[in-house]
Amino acid sequence: MSIETVDSIGYVVALEGTKIRVNLLEGHKGQLASHRRGVSSVSQPGDLIGLDAGTNLVIARVTDMAFVDPDKAHSSNVGTMNVTDTPLRQLIAYSVGYVFQEGDTRKFISENWKLPTLGAKAIPLSSDYLETIYGVNEDEKGSTIELGRDSRTKTTSINAGLNSLLSRHLAVLGSTGYGKSNFNALLSQRIREKFTKSRIVIFDINGEYTDAFIGQKRVKETILGSISPPSTNSAGFAPVAPPPIFDGKYPVYHQIPYQAFGYAGLIKLLRPSDKTQLPALRNALKSLHMVCTCQNGLIWTAETIPPSTTANWFELVDDCRQDGQDHLSQWLKKLRSNALGHFPTWPPFKALANLVAEFGCQAFTPQGASKRDAFSYGNVLPLVKIIQQLVDDPRFNNVVNLSGGQAITNPATMWNKEVENEVDYIFGKKSGEPQDWDVHIINLKNIADDHAPMILGSLLEMYSDVLFKRGQDQNYPTMLLLEEAHHYLRDPFAEEGTQLKAYERLAKEGRKFNCSLLVSTQRPSELSSTVLAMCSNWISLRLTNERDINALRHAIENGNEYTLSEISGLPRGDAIGFGSTFNIPVRFTIDKAEPSPKSSDAAFASIWST
Repeated sequence: MSIETVDSIGYVVALEGTKIRVNLLEGHKGQLASHRRGVSSVSQPGDLIGLDAGTNLVIARVTDMAFVDPDKAHSSNVGTMNVTDTPLRQLIAYSVGYVFQEGDTRKFISENWKLPTLGAKAIPLSSDYLETIYGVNEDEKGSTIELGRDSRTKTTSINAGLNSLLSRHLAVLGSTGYGKSNFNALLSQRIREKFTKSRIVIFDINGEYTDAFIGQKRVKETILGSISPPSTNSAGFAPVAPPPIFDGKYPVYHQIPYQAFGYAGLIKLLRPSDKTQLPALRNALKSLHMVCTCQNGLIWTAETIPPSTTANWFELVDDCRQDGQDHLSQWLKKLRSNALGHFPTWPPFKALANLVAEFGCQAFTPQGASKRDAFSYGNVLPLVKIIQQLVDDPRFNNVVNLSGGQAITNPATMWNKEVENEVDYIFGKKSGEPQDWDVHIINLKNIADDHAPMILGSLLEMYSDVLFKRGQDQNYPTMLLLEEAHHYLRDPFAEEGTQLKAYERLAKEGRKFNCSLLVSTQRPSELSSTVLAMCSNWISLRLTNERDINALRHAIENGNEYTLSEISGLPRGDAIGFGSTFNIPVRFTIDKAEPSPKSSDAAFASIWST
C-alpha cells in the first residue's frame, strides 16, 4: 500500500518535542478509519496512527483525544464543510518510530527523533503496515513463534523471534486467573511444534501442565516425592517404560538424594554461622564417606572394614556425653586428615549431626587431653537441631532421600558425580549424549511452601554448578520454565538468613551457557530484583498491586508510564509485551493453548446448585 493512495483523516497542527497534535477532518470523527486494506482504530488512547514524512511514515501512539474550540485551533476549511462553529476533534500522539521502504520490503525503526512536518497528513494504518511495525527482524523471519493477535483490531498476528525472545530471559507476570499458565503452555507447545529438537524443563508447582502435553511424543513427568505405586523399584523409577505418546498416566516418582545437593549446596541448605558452625560442618562433609550406620542406628567410624577388634571402631554421638572421649581426639584427627578408608555406600543424612557435634564440641584440658565441652557444643547445637528437624520432618524426607545407601566408588569425585547424575536426570544431559525426552515436567506438588526456597533453590544450585563447569560448548540449549517463581526465587533482602542465590547467577550469565529462564510469577515484588532486572523481555498480564507495578517500573528499560497504566486494566487473556524482541510495547490477545493446562476456575455455581 502506498501512502499516496490512502485518504487523509487529519493533519498535523503542532509539534512540541515528540508530542504531535493532529486535527481530525470533519468526515472522520475519530472512531474507525476504514480503507481498502483493512480497518484501523484511531478512537482510543493506545491506537497507532501514521503521519506522512516524505520518504518515511512516522508512527505515533495516540495518548489523548479532545474537542477544541475552533477559535483556538487551526480552523482551515481544508477537507471540511464549515468549522467556524463546530468544535474540532484533536488527537495528541507521541512518535514511537518510523517506517521506510528498502527495496521491496518495509522496515520499522523504533526511534522517536523523526517527526512529520506541520500540515502533514495523518493516515490510518493497514494490516500490512501493522505487521511491519509489530514484526520481527529479517534474520528471524524463519524462526518466529506466534503469540496471539493485536487486541485493538484482531487483524494482525503478534510474533516473536525465538532467539531474541529466549536468549536474554523472559518474565511472564500477572495476577492469578488472568492467563499466565495458558501463555506458558502455548509458548511451550508452539516451540515444540516448530523446533523438534527443543529441550524444555518445567517447574510445575501446582501440577497443572500435564494436561497441556497429552498426545505429544518425548514428554516425561516426574513427581518429586516417595509416594510411588508398588510397581516402582527402590530407586524410584518406573520399571515399565511409559508409552511413546504421553498420556499423563505414568509419572515417575523420584526422590532427590541428599548428597546430590553437593558440598556447597548442603552448606547453603543448612545455613551455618560463619565462626563456629561452618568449620564443623565443613569437616563433617569432608569426613562423611568415612562413617557408616549399624543396624541399631548408631553412627560409627572404623580403621578396617569389617572391624577385626572393637578397638578399630569408634561411635560418634550427636550430644555432649562423656563416654569414649579418651579416644575422641585421635579419631577426629584421623577423620580430619582423611586417614581412614571409605565405606562402600553413603551414610544416612543424620550422620551429619553426629559429625558436626563431635567436631564442634571438642576442647582440651590444661593437661592437653581432649574432652567434649558443653560450651563449645552449645555453639553448634542449633545446626545439629536443624539437621535433626529435617530428618524428622516427613514433608522434607518425602522429597529428599535421607537414608543414604547409594554406592561410593571414588571419594575424590563422589560429590561431583552425585550432582552430575541428578542434573542429568532433571535438566538433561550435555550436548552429544542421548536424551529420552524433550519436555520434562517436574511436578512439585509434594513440596511444602516453606521448603520450596531450600529444595528448589538447591536444584538450581546443582544446575548452575554443572552448567558453568561444562562450559559453553557442552551445554545443550535449554529453557527453564519456572512457574510461580515467587515461591523460591525470593529477594534476599526481604528475608533473614542466607539465601540460595544460584538463580541470580543463572540470570546474569546463563545465556552465555545456553540456558534461558522463563520466570512466571503473580508477585514480581516478592521476586529477586536481580532476576527481574536480567530479563530483557516481558509479557505482563493484569497486575493491580502497586508494589508489583513498581517492581516492573524499576526493572523495564523501554516501558513508559502509559504502558504501565494499561497493565492494571487488562482483561483476562490480554497482555502487553515489551523488551528486546518487540519493536514497541504491544498489547495483544493471547491465543488459547490446545490442549490447555489444568488451571481453570472452579465452577462454584454449577457444583453448589446440583
